[in-house]
Amino acid sequence: MSLLYKNDVKPRFFLDRQTSMLYNSDIKLISYLTIKEVNYMPESRKERNMADLGKLFQEAEPYIIEMRRWFHQHPEVSLKEEKTSEKIKEELAAMGIPYEELKPSYGVVATIQGKDSGKVIGARADIDALPVTEDTGLEFSSCNVGEMHACGHDAHIAMLLGVAKVMNQIKDELNGTVKLVFQAAEEIGLGYKEVLDYFHEKGGVDRMIGLHIWSTLPQGEMLLIPGSVFAGGTGFKCKVNGQGGHGARPDLVKDPVKAACDLVLKLAAIPSNFYDVLDHSVVSVGQIHAGTQGNIFPSYAEVDGTTRFYKDGGEQAIKAIMRQIADGVGATYGVDIEVTHRGEIPPVYNTPDYIPRARELAAEVEGLTVSSQTDPICAGDNFGMILREYPGFYGVLGAGKTDEYNYPQHHAKFDIQETEFRKGAEFMGRYIADYLK
Repeated sequence: MSLLYKNDVKPRFFLDRQTSMLYNSDIKLISYLTIKEVNYMPESRKERNMADLGKLFQEAEPYIIEMRRWFHQHPEVSLKEEKTSEKIKEELAAMGIPYEELKPSYGVVATIQGKDSGKVIGARADIDALPVTEDTGLEFSSCNVGEMHACGHDAHIAMLLGVAKVMNQIKDELNGTVKLVFQAAEEIGLGYKEVLDYFHEKGGVDRMIGLHIWSTLPQGEMLLIPGSVFAGGTGFKCKVNGQGGHGARPDLVKDPVKAACDLVLKLAAIPSNFYDVLDHSVVSVGQIHAGTQGNIFPSYAEVDGTTRFYKDGGEQAIKAIMRQIADGVGATYGVDIEVTHRGEIPPVYNTPDYIPRARELAAEVEGLTVSSQTDPICAGDNFGMILREYPGFYGVLGAGKTDEYNYPQHHAKFDIQETEFRKGAEFMGRYIADYLK
């Protein structure tokens, strides 16, 4: 049914165009009318159906692709996203959308106010690039040497600007408020605190959504699963403090190298032997540093690695086991082992009740289907810190190119299919419009 006003003045009336039945605001039948007997409200004031919304996003597609290419060509790493932030604010200002800065970071929050205060929904995109030298050969490759959008954040920004453009066009049809969050410094585990501080100051949001584009998920698919979709994780460093000496007399030293090697093997056994085997977990070591010369026992060695897990509480459990193992190895070799952790983030947890409707709306987007995959992604994202306080979900948008090898995130040849950006933006727009209808 279509919303009508007689002479553009309340009270509201509803017309079922198939039956020509006119109803009042209580959905009680008033009369049978012909279309000629109805004084239509202006076109811009009619309730827009989802087909209209799809058309608006198709019209916005060239803009979304243009924006992605600009941000791809001008990447800035975490805590240095100054020009990125300025470009975002420039685009929002051109649309007439008010925004606020998330100091001291370069984050930005835009606000689109609907026809009443109503509910508040937030949508988030991260904006930082990586310290990677690009090797894609794209005509819009990075012009900043040693910096690249190798994780798709350029597409995240562009899609959210596309959402801003379309939602701003239909804001008079939204019963509530839209908060569009452009978060800085995600790649180094920062930026989320400024977002949470802003929400605490402004009264928060009722629901929070986001999308992460993914090169190894086929184009045309979106992963929407309940529960943990991205892993929680923490980085760690173990400093093994021993007593150095001459390489010919191992009996006179406290060798940190052997202790470090044993420590690495025991840490790798945590997922299968010590931690919950029903949780998909990883404890990996990527760096070992020790010594200056082959015939000298060093005084210390350093082991650096990362963890991943999906269950709530996994972080504390794994940290406790690591401490226990470090104490045991230390006692065996007569060394002292310091264990420190950094960048701790929880799993990105999707509120299960919100997923069925999200899947329905994703299936309505032209060219998009819901992925049959049920396994989560073994990567981390501090969007989980925001979803820990405000319920919502994180979708994963497939953008792998057909019949090509698709390099993974963070690779110097990482690239994504541009046709998928409109689909991701439209999905978010449909979900926002549906939530605020």
